[in-house]
Amino acid sequence: MEKSICTREYALFLSHLRSARKAAGLTQEQIAQSLQQTQSFVSKCERGERRIDIV
Repeated sequence: MEKSICTREYALFLSHLRSARKAAGLTQEQIAQSLQQTQSFVSKCERGERRIDIV
């Protein structure tokens, strides 16, 4: 069963987000610490298993 909750546009957004993190030289752990979340949370967001709501 597919776990992704992504539309094509949302998947593209996640790809850009992941690329920007890597280009900045940041790890998922560093992002997680700044968000006061776990590395697992960041990983799931990047894989589309957890939705990021943007306003």
